[in-house]
Formats: sequence, structure tokens, C-alpha cells
Amino acid sequence: MAKLTIVLEDTIDNASVGKDGNFYSHLDLSSCGIPENFWALQWSGSAGHIEYNSPMIQNEEITELPGWVSACVSKWDEANAVYIAAAAAEAAAAAEAAAAAAEAEQAP
Repeated sequence: MAKLTIVLEDTIDNASVGKDGNFYSHLDLSSCGIPENFWALQWSGSAGHIEYNSPMIQNEEITELPGWVSACVSKWDEANAVYIAAAAAEAAAAAEAAAAAAEAEQAP
């Protein structure tokens, strides 16, 4: 993955995760094992950094993604699957409506 962003909006159960520019908000990351004082992770290809919400902890430059990130990406994958299913259902409903309209136009 080229780019990854994880940001806690206000609490660990209200976070945003972005993968290659596609973001989902209001995700519950409480089961992901995120460290205390975490605020954000920015990753771009092969390097990034972790930002903390405490002035006592400096930002941490990283060259490997921490293990807990995969659990956060799984939450993104779940949200993305829901989005894709909803989009497919919407497209199917629109196609049915268009077919019904076309059929109604052809009726005598």
C-alpha cells in the first residue's frame, strides 16, 4: 500500500483511516491495540511517522508499520466492503428502475 493515514478524531472509538486516499470515518479502533497517547500515523510507501497527543512524547519516525496497523487496515477493509455492497445495491436498484421505466414507455 502506498499511503496510509490513521487519525483518532477524539477517542479511539471514533477514528478515521485512509488507504491510498480513500477515507472512512467514525471507525471503532478500540480492539486494534493502538498504543497510549497515539494521535495519528502517516505512512507513504516505505516510511512515515507516528504522532502522539502528549507534548511529552516526540513524533516517531518509522520505516516499518507497527503490528497493530494491520488491525486498523482490517477495519478500513470492512468499511470499504460495506460501501461497495451499498454502491452495488444502489446501481442494481437504478438499473431496475430504468428497465421498469423503459418497459412502461413501450406498453400500449
